[in-house]
Amino acid sequence: MPRFLRKLHLLLVLSCVLSLNATLSAKEASVRTFGKPLSIKKALSLQEALQQPAKYQEQKVLLEGKISDVCQMKGCWLMLSDGERAIRIKFEGYSFFVPKDSRGKKVRAEGRLIQETLSQDMARHFAEEQSTKTGPSQIKGPQRVVTFEAAGVAILD
Repeated sequence: MPRFLRKLHLLLVLSCVLSLNATLSAKEASVRTFGKPLSIKKALSLQEALQQPAKYQEQKVLLEGKISDVCQMKGCWLMLSDGERAIRIKFEGYSFFVPKDSRGKKVRAEGRLIQETLSQDMARHFAEEQSTKTGPSQIKGPQRVVTFEAAGVAILD
């Protein structure tokens, strides 16, 4: 093979390798994971989860939606929304956080539903950490809520 063709062949191979590497890097960068890896493939609708939370309390489920808010202090919780309803997602054992600028991104969270009563102080604390301030002083008394404790979260950029 003439020297010119060898150089051209080498250049083409190198170009393909670099192109493939850039494609793989772009795919890896498009999903950021936090906490444990997700293992469930089929998501439960947020509507179903909120209509029958007791049914899903003792099992791991996968929720999908869009991040409508994130704790602006540490990124220690997020609000997952399906466009009509939302649920607060806290992270198992306070073991990981998400970026505070994640609002508006698609998210998948694996964990369990929890029915709980928040004290007035805790409900006000959450309101103070939101990016969109809901008047904490407007919250009166304990608040009965359904929340989600995620073992793992994947944010799709």
